[in-house]
Amino acid sequence: MKKVLLFLLFAFPSVGCDLCGCANSNAFLGLMPASNRGFMGVRYRYQNFTSHVTSTVLKTEESFQTTELWGRFFPINKVQVMAILPYAIHTQKQIAQQQSIQISGLADPTLFVHYSLVNTLLDSTLHEVNQSLLVGAGLKPALGKFRYEESNPNQVANANFQLGTGSTDWMLNALYNIRYAAWGINADAQYRFPGENPDSYRFGARSSVAMTLFYAYGRGHKITLMPYVNTTLEYAARDSRAGLSIENTGGGIQWLGAGLEAYSKRFVFGLNFAKPAAQNLSNGELQAIDRFSLHISYLF
Repeated sequence: MKKVLLFLLFAFPSVGCDLCGCANSNAFLGLMPASNRGFMGVRYRYQNFTSHVTSTVLKTEESFQTTELWGRFFPINKVQVMAILPYAIHTQKQIAQQQSIQISGLADPTLFVHYSLVNTLLDSTLHEVNQSLLVGAGLKPALGKFRYEESNPNQVANANFQLGTGSTDWMLNALYNIRYAAWGINADAQYRFPGENPDSYRFGARSSVAMTLFYAYGRGHKITLMPYVNTTLEYAARDSRAGLSIENTGGGIQWLGAGLEAYSKRFVFGLNFAKPAAQNLSNGELQAIDRFSLHISYLF
C-alpha cells in the first residue's frame, strides 16, 4: 500500500493547452505521478467549441473526442519516459445548413522524458512537508493527417480541424508538487515550439500553467479517494503560413475544473470536468464550452 500512496500523493492531475481542441494543442499530460511506479492505461477526452460565433452563415459546433493509450516506465534512476498514442474523432455541425462532417483516425503521438530533480518521498529522511520537482522535454512527430482540399465541400478546410499538425514539435515541461499530510498543491508549466509543416503552415507557440489543490481521503484502506479542484491558464500565439501571420488565430483562456481519482493497489480510475472562466480565442470567433476526461490505468 505504501507504493500506492507514493503514486497517489505525488500525482499531478494537470491539463494541457486545448485552445482549438485538436492536434495543435499542447500535449495533455493529465495524471503525472512522481513516484517510482510505471503504468499503462486508456484515457478518453471530450471537448466542444462553437466557431464563427458572430456569423449566422458560417457558425458551427465542433466536438473533439480522443481515446489514448498511454504509459510510463523508468529506463534509469530518476528518469521517466511517458508515451501517448491518440485516436481522434472530430465532428463539425454547420448550424445554418444542418449538416455534419466527421473525420477520424490516428492523431499525433507524444513522447516525454522527465528527470527528477527533487523527490523527498524517495530519500532516507522523514519530512513533515514533502515535495518533488520534475523537468523534461517532449517530442510530437507528425503522424495524424493534416492535408485537406479547400475546394472539397465534404472536407473542413480548416487547419484546426485536422487529426494532426503535419509538423514535428518540441516541448518543455516542469511539474512541481508540495504536500503536507493529506493536503497537496501542484503546479504544471508547459511550452511548445511548433515546427512548420509541408504546407508551409506553422501553428503558434503554446504555453500553459496549471495549479491543483487536492486531498487524499482514506489512506491505508483498500480504496483511496482524491478529490481536487484546479485552474489552468492557456495562451497561443497566432498561426502563420509562409511566414505571414494569420488573423483570427491564437488567444487565451482560463479553465476552472474539478475531478476525482480513485486508487487501489493495482488500478487507478479518474475523471475531470472543466468550464471556461474567461476566454478570448481567435479574436472572439471561437468559444470553448466545456471539456471532460476519464481514464483507467494499471500500475506495475
